[in-house]
Amino acid sequence: MKTGKPTRLSEKLNAELDTIRQDYAASMASQLESFRTDLTAIASDARRTIENDTRRFLNENRSLFETRTEQIRRWLTISPWVISGLIVTGIASTMVASWFWTSLLTRSELTELGLTRIERPEGRWLILDLDKTRLRTCSMGGKTVTCIRIMED
Repeated sequence: MKTGKPTRLSEKLNAELDTIRQDYAASMASQLESFRTDLTAIASDARRTIENDTRRFLNENRSLFETRTEQIRRWLTISPWVISGLIVTGIASTMVASWFWTSLLTRSELTELGLTRIERPEGRWLILDLDKTRLRTCSMGGKTVTCIRIMED
């Protein structure tokens, strides 16, 4: 190995190496700048997408919340009337069913005993079936009263 003055060939090689190094450094700087620009654009797009999605989500939830709140307010204003109506309807239907059941039981029991009940403006009448009943006088507690004797089959 010689030390000393560089020759033309070594200067030429060094010059080419410097050119290659500069081209490589410029290429790397360009690629790095391109990467930085692309990464910045990707991050900005992602941030915008997240902001838009979050805003849309919040708006939809606010709208849904407001809708539900309005429904609850409506039900709270209607609800006492609905509950009162249901209670009154329940009581009335129970009374009607009770009256109907009582009238059915009364009529069937009277019919089984041989009696027919007739409702008229001047009063109620019981008609005896002569095959099943007899009108008698009985004594109860020392008094004489009119009784209906029912003959069993």
